[in-house]
Amino acid sequence: MDSLQLSLIDLLDISIVALVIYYVLRLIRGTHAEQMLIGLLVMLVLYWVAKTFGLLTVEWIFNQVFAVFIVILVVLFQAEIRKGLMRVAINPLSSAIEPQDELIEEIVGAIQGLTSKRWGALLVFERETGLRHLDETGVLIHADVKADLLITLFCSATPLHDGAAVIALNSDGVPEIRSARVLLPLAKAKQVQGIFGTRHRAAIGLSEENDALVLVVSEERGDLHLVENGEMIEIVDEDALVQALRPRLESMRFSGSPKS
Repeated sequence: MDSLQLSLIDLLDISIVALVIYYVLRLIRGTHAEQMLIGLLVMLVLYWVAKTFGLLTVEWIFNQVFAVFIVILVVLFQAEIRKGLMRVAINPLSSAIEPQDELIEEIVGAIQGLTSKRWGALLVFERETGLRHLDETGVLIHADVKADLLITLFCSATPLHDGAAVIALNSDGVPEIRSARVLLPLAKAKQVQGIFGTRHRAAIGLSEENDALVLVVSEERGDLHLVENGEMIEIVDEDALVQALRPRLESMRFSGSPKS
């Protein structure tokens, strides 16, 4: 039993290894390296099968491959290794930041600016249901999601301020402002209280048709509502916005897989 006891050094050793594995998996998630890693795992399974059932020729081939395994890893994952080392050099903790958290941070910054200026805005988040048909009513911009850019888009002095901005994942699984000045279907007037205008009707109308998530900033009152499944929820502060967005954006699948 004494041999099974873990010392503080053992726990530290295990923790470091676990942290390294977590960092590597975070680094390759949503990239081509993820698919290559799956391929390598399949090779390991085949090697185990060959060794278990005495497939000598197959086992010999795998032994030759594994003899230069480190070189193969470096060649296959050179881009990810370089990217990871650069991240560590700049900020060792940067890999701990989820793409979802980065998106939420920019959205919160944009909402703060929009509500303080009382600039009306519609932010549409594409989730499981594709919204590319809406892009045809607006202007494709394919821009990074940045708070300053979102605020600028809804400035009344710009030609793109009318309509909605659609935020979605690109083919690499990275959030982007895909389109702006997008027209949304309107809900029936009787479904919306009289104090709410066209933006809120548009948000409700869209969310009734699919699983899109919509944020609406009122130009008249400067307040914020989250619209989902035809229902409006008033968001009173920054913390409430973060808490509302985090679980609802999980279905955006920040994995790098293209949307159909």
